[in-house]
Amino acid sequence: MNGQAITFDFHNTLAACPAWFELEVRTLPSAFLLWWTRHHEANIAADVLADADTRYRQLRQDIIAHGNELTAEACLETVFAAMQIAVPATEVETGVEEVMCATLDEVVPIPGAVETVRALHAAGIPLGIVSSAVYHPFLEWTLERFGIQDAFQIVVTSASAGFYKSRPEIFLYAVQALGSEPARTVHVGDSLRFDVGGARKAGMGTVWLRGNGVQPEDDAIVPDLIIETLEAAAPGILSVLDARLSARDGFRA
Repeated sequence: MNGQAITFDFHNTLAACPAWFELEVRTLPSAFLLWWTRHHEANIAADVLADADTRYRQLRQDIIAHGNELTAEACLETVFAAMQIAVPATEVETGVEEVMCATLDEVVPIPGAVETVRALHAAGIPLGIVSSAVYHPFLEWTLERFGIQDAFQIVVTSASAGFYKSRPEIFLYAVQALGSEPARTVHVGDSLRFDVGGARKAGMGTVWLRGNGVQPEDDAIVPDLIIETLEAAAPGILSVLDARLSARDGFRA
């Protein structure tokens, strides 16, 4: 399709799962430690759980600032090492998988997301996902549950790429994996700062899924298109993609 491609954000763009998101950004260490102590029939003090989550939140903030991502397992290993808590790597891997999987029943598609993805896939546009997520498998599980896994050629998370969305490299990684280039791609997401701002830094077109009439927090970040819902959104997204192609070819001419 003329080398064109479209990428989507995941959380609050394609899917909603507050319980999973809380693990991602705040409570993964305490959730894991509770899982771990249950399996070892041990107890752990509330202040230790709180300390672990505080350290994790600071680690996540630091990663957002510098943009170099860690996997969920590496984040826990970093936190536990600082707290002098020894947990075998195999148990970290198993525990993370189980606590993440436990939230899967709560995941629901954003209205219009499944239909829009299917419409764009039917139009022959290569699709990908670009998400700041420390646990990559959750996205794969969700897409399979929604019945749209085959619509996406790639799923790129910060965990798999090594970059947070505060860095344009994660978007460029996805564009290259799709066999496209920034000038021929459009990214769709709900975060003005990270989806629109990050994709623009990478040279991509942008569609901002603005929820509930939210106003821009940064007037310097201007998306190519603002939509309030993904319901019947495919034509609008395609119009941005086609406009970029026309502008690029016109420039060359």
